[in-house]
Amino acid sequence: MLRQEMNNVDAQGRVKDDRVDNKGASKYFIALNMLIRWVDENLDLYKPELKRLLWPIYVHAFLNLVSEHYPDHAAKFFEDFSKNFTGEHAEDLRILRPVHHPDHIQNNAIAKAYRANKYRLTLTQSIYYSLIQFLEAKDVEGGSVLLRIINNHMNIVTIDRASAGSDRAFATMIAKLHGEVDLPDEDEGVPGHNPGSANTDINAPNVLTRLFLGPVPMDAEMVTDIRDELEEEDAQNPAGSGGKTLIEELDQKIKREPSEDAPNREAVPLPKPLARDVAMEVQRIKEYRDRFTIEGRTGGVGPGVSVTMFTFHNTFDRYVISSVSSTSEANIQIVSIAWTSLVTTLL
Repeated sequence: MLRQEMNNVDAQGRVKDDRVDNKGASKYFIALNMLIRWVDENLDLYKPELKRLLWPIYVHAFLNLVSEHYPDHAAKFFEDFSKNFTGEHAEDLRILRPVHHPDHIQNNAIAKAYRANKYRLTLTQSIYYSLIQFLEAKDVEGGSVLLRIINNHMNIVTIDRASAGSDRAFATMIAKLHGEVDLPDEDEGVPGHNPGSANTDINAPNVLTRLFLGPVPMDAEMVTDIRDELEEEDAQNPAGSGGKTLIEELDQKIKREPSEDAPNREAVPLPKPLARDVAMEVQRIKEYRDRFTIEGRTGGVGPGVSVTMFTFHNTFDRYVISSVSSTSEANIQIVSIAWTSLVTTLL
């Protein structure tokens, strides 16, 4: 025991300050940097799930600095690490920025919500065990700081990957590595302020209702009626050479299949479509197909827009028509000015 105690004493008999937990405000900087490095050095397959840990730990570390009366350190901590969360939490960062005093926490809606509720986060069992093992191994270097935040302010729910469905499958995690947006789970966050839910009630349950923002799929009967109308129109007026039929336009550009981000049509009390709705949709598809595309002209690629103007001259009971055509932008402006001048003169 004497040898163990002597290991923590320097040559002058002073206790060595090796634990990050004893470094005051600096402990939060050191601990979060250590966690970010560990996440970045982890397997790419696990990074999307591990990165969900950083935001709640960042928020509570910042609020701890404010509560412990370190206003200057809290402001520096906020600025140093906020760049990691500007993409998903820009609005939250904007609201948390003015918090500099313990009294501000009670007057700030987001800070108060985070302090009054535990942040719910779902992790697979293998990742959770790896996290706890890392924090315990790095207890002296800042692991105890992170463990205290997790225990006091977070509710981590562990699930088995095999029984979690497609959301936690390896194929889904690999797809996220290739550019897909990593959205929060519908039950992630704190009640009253959940990035994956539309429920803003402060007394909301832990599992919150997800907000679906995708387009509502078409009514099945309406799609059948529209398809019948378009087939009849294609039979009467076939598409020109190289052009698309109305049915092809419907399948490629207009028809909306159900997706995970789209609300269930049966859950939305929408009225049954009328014959007028079918006719309007058919007309919209015709107009969509018949639109012309103005290609970009950068580098001389793509044709310009041709403009032809007709002027009618009243010459004693006869009409003489003269036309001016142009494809250059300069001449188009000249023709427009001339036409404006002529109309002004006649009026």
